[in-house]
Amino acid sequence: MHDGGWRGGGGMRGGGGGHRGTANEFLDEEESLGAVYEHRVVSRLFPYLGPHRRNGILALVSMLVFTATNVAYPALIKVAIDRYILPGDMSGLVFVTAIFLSVAVLGAVANRMQLLLMALVGQGLVRDLRNVLFQHLQSLSMGFWDRSQVGRIMSRVTNDVNQIQEVMTQGLVSSVAQFLTLVGIVIVMLSMDPILALASLAAIPALIFMVRVWQKYARQAFIGVRQAIAIVNGTLQEDVSGARAVQSMRRQKQNIQEFEQINRNHRDANIRAARVSAIMMPVIEMQSALALGVIIVFGGYRVLHGQSTVGELVAFSLYAQRFFEPIRQIITQYTALQRAMAGGIRVFELLDTVSDVNDKPGAPEMPQIRGKIAFNHVTFEYDMNRPVLKDIDLVIKAGESVALVGPTGAGKTSFVNLVARLYDATEGSITIDGSDIRDFQQRSLSRQMGVVLQDPFLFSGSIHDNILFGRPDATQEEIVQASKVVGAHDFILRLEDGYGTEVTERGMNLSVGQRQLVSFARAILADPRILILDEATANIDTHTEQIIQDALRNLLVGRTSLVIAHRLSTIRNADRIIVLEDGHIVEIGSHKTLLPLGGLYTRLYTMAYTSVEVSSSGVEGSQPAPK
Repeated sequence: MHDGGWRGGGGMRGGGGGHRGTANEFLDEEESLGAVYEHRVVSRLFPYLGPHRRNGILALVSMLVFTATNVAYPALIKVAIDRYILPGDMSGLVFVTAIFLSVAVLGAVANRMQLLLMALVGQGLVRDLRNVLFQHLQSLSMGFWDRSQVGRIMSRVTNDVNQIQEVMTQGLVSSVAQFLTLVGIVIVMLSMDPILALASLAAIPALIFMVRVWQKYARQAFIGVRQAIAIVNGTLQEDVSGARAVQSMRRQKQNIQEFEQINRNHRDANIRAARVSAIMMPVIEMQSALALGVIIVFGGYRVLHGQSTVGELVAFSLYAQRFFEPIRQIITQYTALQRAMAGGIRVFELLDTVSDVNDKPGAPEMPQIRGKIAFNHVTFEYDMNRPVLKDIDLVIKAGESVALVGPTGAGKTSFVNLVARLYDATEGSITIDGSDIRDFQQRSLSRQMGVVLQDPFLFSGSIHDNILFGRPDATQEEIVQASKVVGAHDFILRLEDGYGTEVTERGMNLSVGQRQLVSFARAILADPRILILDEATANIDTHTEQIIQDALRNLLVGRTSLVIAHRLSTIRNADRIIVLEDGHIVEIGSHKTLLPLGGLYTRLYTMAYTSVEVSSSGVEGSQPAPK
């Protein structure tokens, strides 16, 4: 799989001793600058311009008209001076003045049309590109998300796409227009007086050399600014998100001091960039003044000797001033173009990322399942040559309740993730009712499974919307029934707006237990044939756990269930217990058959039992720990 450079990357903060302010891999990648023009980016953007071809062509025509009007003004002034002002032809002067005003109106209309049409094209392109990006992200498997940082992904979809939009609506078109203006001015000047044109433009090679030298230093300065603001934003985001930890450890004073230093670094980076930026504009002004001086002296000499006209001298003076304006504009757009090209590279790298888990071409939908699961010599690894599960050979009967236990890192979560096909087995196969799950559409498999995680995630919206999330076509009666089954209905009714209560970010206006009950209702609403509970009762209080345990006695009937749990009641009620260690199945059996064996299960159970005995005032510890 090509992962588009998504692997790795540490936290936003680096350095020892708690110092936070080192630009790391994340910053180097996110805040890098590309070339001013990247053909691979521009060529990839063209297909997205297809639906906006008409507006794009009209914008191009408007840009050419506007450029032509800009180039025409000095030429019209030359004609007015040489043909009408000096000879004293007033009627001709009125005529050329009317043409001048008409050209000015045409230029203004063309400029407005260009700006409006390019805004339509740019915004349409951003909409299409962002939609494609979001659709692609939805198709990527968990393997991609394991290797990725959420901040990077958000940066692609927001910042990088915005940079492309800014250039498409302003920077690129403006730069092309300015370049065409330069070409037009040079052509007109050469056609008027080649000798004077070459003399006035003689310093341009030196200017090009200076710009190339300046680019090297400007690039580093601007990268420094972007990295510095990224550190400021990252530090601010981390401190705001971790406000509870900051206050609990009383780190406010130290964090303020560190942020002040980071903020000073940002100020210094901006000052360095300002110093570099302040170099080029005076150079251009000097070149402009020098060219104008050459035109006045050398052009005046040629006028006095009858080799040029007064109109040409005035026109050349105006062209000399206009010639350097596009150069100023292009330099102003320099960093915006670099950022857009670098952002475009990153966006298309993301779009080129291939998912680890894909449907086969023409894969059918999985039919209604009974729930028999078979692992056929399954090996799975996240990283090459580091297997997490090793040669698992196991059959789980339809309707059977199976508990997975084992020390941390034994492979329990990987086991259930393979059943849900969040990942594909590296070796071997997994079948449901005798059919390989890789032969069917992922969507049709997930519709027949319910998954409840240790940390329930609730989305913005109402409780009603969150329960409805996995089955949008469910009726209100079905939602209420699912809530009653898992014991969530009563607490929901006690809320101010009942099922219409709005959920804040990640459901933080609900307790952990309430969030978990909502997630159970969401899972059960889909009436899954296979139910996966990954530490679903680990973080809830005893009262909520009892509600869920009572609900599970009915919920698990007739369903195949895979339960990862450390709670003793859940483990003891399972039909079978699978004990994992270092990716291997080391023990299988019921609670009653495994406990007397004195193996790993006995040790794990004894440790958990003793812990409960100490912490629960003898509720479950009223009996002696097993020997």
